[in-house]
Amino acid sequence: MKLKNYQEDLVLYVADIVMKDRPDIEADENLLHDVAAYTLNRLPPRYILSERGFTRLAADHWVDSDNEDGLASLVEVLILVNKAIDIVKSRRKIESSTWGAAQSPEEEIPDVRKFWHNLPYLIGRVLDKESRKPVLDACVRVTIDGRLAEPAERGWLNPYCTNAGTKGFYSFLPKPIRSRSKNRIFTLGLRIEHRDYEPVSLERKFDTVGELTTYQYIRSDQILNLSDTYLVPAGS
Repeated sequence: MKLKNYQEDLVLYVADIVMKDRPDIEADENLLHDVAAYTLNRLPPRYILSERGFTRLAADHWVDSDNEDGLASLVEVLILVNKAIDIVKSRRKIESSTWGAAQSPEEEIPDVRKFWHNLPYLIGRVLDKESRKPVLDACVRVTIDGRLAEPAERGWLNPYCTNAGTKGFYSFLPKPIRSRSKNRIFTLGLRIEHRDYEPVSLERKFDTVGELTTYQYIRSDQILNLSDTYLVPAGS
C-alpha cells in the first residue's frame, strides 16, 4: 500500500453525503473536489502505510470507545465541509434559482413582513460526575421557549437517548422559526433524565437575526456547543 493521507477518504466520504443533502447546490465532481481541497487544507494530514493503519484510524473515528475525541473530529470535518460548500458556492456565484425545487410557494415569494430565524445546531455530551465516563441511555429533551423543539428533518430525534455509538454525545438541529420580528431572543431548555441519576435541567438564551431564507442544514457559523453535562447518581 502506498503512502496515503487518510483524511482524503474521510473528507470525500463526508462531503459526498453532505452535498447530497444540500438542496441549495447542484453537486458535481468539480464541486466535490473543490470542497475537499478547501477542507483538507485546514485539517492536519494523517498518513498511513498499511491496511491495518487505515483500519485503526477508521476505528478512531467510528468505534474505538477509548478515544473520546472521535466524534468531535467528525463534527469538525462536517463543519469544515459545510463551510467549504458555502465559500465555493459564493465564489462560483451559483444562481439562486437552484433553490426553486426545494422551496414551498410561500418561500419563493418572501414575505418582507416575516423573517426566518435559523436556529443553531446543538451538540453536547452527558457524563457521570464521578467516573467522567459517558452516560448511556440518558434521555435528552430540547425545548425552545418552553415548547418541545421541532427538528429541521425527521432524522433529528427529540427527545434523544445517548448510546454507545455516540459515546455519550447528543446533537439536534431545530427547525427554523418564522417571525415578524427581525431580532429575536430565544430560550433554549435542556432536560436530561436517566433512571440511575438525578435529573438535570439547563437553560440558555441566545439571540438571532431573521433572514429571508431557511437553512435546514448545519452551518459552520451556527454551532452551539453545550459542552459536557455531569450527572450525579441518584441518592448520592
